[in-house]
Amino acid sequence: MERVAVVGLSLQETDVVGLERLVRPAPERAEVFARELADELGASELVLLTTCNRVEVVFAREAGHLPSGQDREAIATALSVAPQDELRQRMHLHTGRDAVRHLFRVAASLDSVVVGEDQILAQVRGAYQASERNGLTGRLLGPLFEHAFQVGKQVRTDTELSRIPVSVVSLGLTEIARHVGAANGRLARVALIGAGAMAELVVRNAREHAVEVALVANRSLERARSIAALCGARALTLEELWRLSEPLDGLVAATSAPGYVVDRARLAEFARRTPNGRPLVAVDLALPRDIEPTDDPSAVVIDLDALRESAARNRALRSKAAALAEQIVERKLAGFADRAAQQALSAALAEVRGESESVFERELSQLFVGKLAHLGADERAAIERWARVAFGRVTHVPIHAIKRMVQDRILFTEPSEAAANESEVRP
Repeated sequence: MERVAVVGLSLQETDVVGLERLVRPAPERAEVFARELADELGASELVLLTTCNRVEVVFAREAGHLPSGQDREAIATALSVAPQDELRQRMHLHTGRDAVRHLFRVAASLDSVVVGEDQILAQVRGAYQASERNGLTGRLLGPLFEHAFQVGKQVRTDTELSRIPVSVVSLGLTEIARHVGAANGRLARVALIGAGAMAELVVRNAREHAVEVALVANRSLERARSIAALCGARALTLEELWRLSEPLDGLVAATSAPGYVVDRARLAEFARRTPNGRPLVAVDLALPRDIEPTDDPSAVVIDLDALRESAARNRALRSKAAALAEQIVERKLAGFADRAAQQALSAALAEVRGESESVFERELSQLFVGKLAHLGADERAAIERWARVAFGRVTHVPIHAIKRMVQDRILFTEPSEAAANESEVRP
């Protein structure tokens, strides 16, 4: 467990602008990027987790080499963070037990901008599966992530976190309905820009938040049609959307484009033709941002930073459920640590037994070809029986003592001094 570490940056440590400055590999290059980063770190296993709220690298070092601050520097460089950039100082490094706890909290959505949001578990699973296909997971990260998935599932099942709609998507849709004044059966009509996983969540949750996705626009018309079919919307290309004169209450943008998809001019054009004279509401769920910020009073742009403020207001209402979820994480962490300790103990004791048996057999054979070479078969057998019994009793004492120390939590319960020094989040 001490060979495992997590390095990265999330919206808990910076803002949207800061997170946008991290260079993320394009989807078609993600596999090569992860493998090159593993080679740079000397990591035997590695998972790259990138979402709208975080960029993190979970990795396990080769045997005999514990993670250190140098790994954080290497990852910061890989993400194109300059040496003097304050973002480098904000990047967290968790090792050993702290790394396991962090991953469990991420999977349980306790480290999310919106505590309890329901997308992160699937995102963690997807990141792990990508690394698994890439051959970058094994006996260390495999069991670790499986336990993380179990933690996430149990938190969703045993607490209210998953039953309170406070995901980024839900908050964004709620903001649209609130600004537009949707009520009494009237739905706020919006155009959805993008056709990925986040866009699918929008269309699946829109109506329960008094929002109608009337249009789905995307660079790929085929993908737009697939998403539009989920809610009976009309599919368009982006060029068709720009030429559209249909009045809309709002926009929701969730693409993976590297820059602004909706600039101020296009935003103002949509704002001029809202159906009720209210300002256009534009919710930006993307990172990097899809919608260019504006001070035009006819358009309200709500990005992930604004949603984070909404989440903070809701977090007080969810403190009891979050506290219960934290207890689940700690129990699972203790269980995982105990299993890891037992596995380490078994491996160590097997090595001790094997080496001891080898020494015993070698010394015994040398004895019978040396000073005791004159003994007969019966005498040799008697001496060997005595020696084996005595050897077994002598070796049982330290082995039993070590097992008791583990059971009494004297060993394997505290991180090593090196890990303790390195498990930190820089201010």
